[in-house]
Amino acid sequence: MHAALTQQNTTLAQAGISQLQYDVTKDAAYYAITMKMHKTPPGLRFLACSHACPVTAISDVVTASLRTLADAFRDMWRDRIGTDPWFCLHSGAVMDSVYAFNAQQLPRSSVTAPQAFDFARLYTNIPHAELADTMASLITATLAHAQRVAIAVTVTPPKTPDGRRKYDATLLTSDAAHNAPAYRRDPMTDVAVHTFTRDQFLVLFRSLVCSTFIRFGTFALVRQTCGIPMGISAAPFIANLFLAWFEYRFLTQPAATAQRQRVLHAFDLTKRYLDDLLALNNPFITRLLSVDQRYAGLHGLYPASLQVEAQSHPHLQAQLAAGTAAMPFLDILLILRTTPAGHARITTRLYDKRVQPVFDGVRLSRFIGTDSNVNEASKRNIFTGQFHRLRRVVTEVENFAFETANLITALTRMGYRRPRLLGDLQRMLQRTPEAYYVQRRQRHRPEYADLVGLTRQYLAGRRHFDSTASPVELAQSHYW
Repeated sequence: MHAALTQQNTTLAQAGISQLQYDVTKDAAYYAITMKMHKTPPGLRFLACSHACPVTAISDVVTASLRTLADAFRDMWRDRIGTDPWFCLHSGAVMDSVYAFNAQQLPRSSVTAPQAFDFARLYTNIPHAELADTMASLITATLAHAQRVAIAVTVTPPKTPDGRRKYDATLLTSDAAHNAPAYRRDPMTDVAVHTFTRDQFLVLFRSLVCSTFIRFGTFALVRQTCGIPMGISAAPFIANLFLAWFEYRFLTQPAATAQRQRVLHAFDLTKRYLDDLLALNNPFITRLLSVDQRYAGLHGLYPASLQVEAQSHPHLQAQLAAGTAAMPFLDILLILRTTPAGHARITTRLYDKRVQPVFDGVRLSRFIGTDSNVNEASKRNIFTGQFHRLRRVVTEVENFAFETANLITALTRMGYRRPRLLGDLQRMLQRTPEAYYVQRRQRHRPEYADLVGLTRQYLAGRRHFDSTASPVELAQSHYW
């Protein structure tokens, strides 16, 4: 490892990057394994863990750069395609697709059920040369669209107890880049700025990709030669942008015929969170997952080596009424239903992988206790944050009340006072009347006019959640 990283330091210096070096005094990341008990059968998740390894400083610089490039790439996507990129950072983007789907009020008979897919080999199968070349294409196109030629990364000294530096990147015009030195540091504030041309940044990126070393216990040290580099801060951004470039190329194919336009339009409600892909009402996606596939004169999406596999959850379907279709994605359970008028509508519930029979005998502590040394503000904000999470991803009011009761029960077990939690719930519902406004107007259903009262019924055990029941939302003329 020492010799390889020393050689990489020489490569960077030859490219004019002399102020960034791999720290050969630090140890490599270490390998760990966790169980994926929510899978059937249970599987293993392999992790590369490091608090500070030889590549940490360079990875943080690349991370800041890719974060800024991702914003510029998003602008290019919007200008060229007219929609948002598929990659999303949270479940709120998925809910936007759900709202857009429901607003169309399509006949149920013409709608394809939600589909989800996994990239089985994203972190293991991609040759590093292909990874670097793909990212080079994306970076080159993004800089050209933004009319920028260089990247400046500002490194601010630590201001917090964790001792981590802050990294911020900006894209520079040709004039700004011409006047910017490759490196400058303010001796008074210790703030440093690294400036990279496109070619220099690509050298830095290629160097980082091939400099991942992982230690297995005390007996083996290996170098990662394939796949997204593991155990570094840049990994999620590399994965997102690598896949996004193939998605961008797919959607920018010439739509010369009406059939091609119809096929490409079917991907409008597609979302991806790292290596999880969701498609709403898309009958064509399975025919175009691989770049080797051809349909309607279009080439497919991703390299065949990634092995994009369809997800299947038959146990969830068994818990729902006939005529519905369910698919979990992130923390959302999407359920395709039919309204009394015959339209397709997706309602959503909270999805938690931990709520499965395999975990019944395991004590799972999701929240810190009241006796924790964590500051009081953080403890008080637990319920607030979880409330807004439920409000954001749950559209079935019955499920909202049920999950809120589960949340209060879990927090009560950790020492929090139930009366205070119920008071917080009432205050937040009063502040967000738009959350379940339609249900509150149903005066002939008083339990829905008072969500706090409905939550109390679940807490008292006087009400039990029926997963097969049709939600009241289907009878509403409103959609959200």
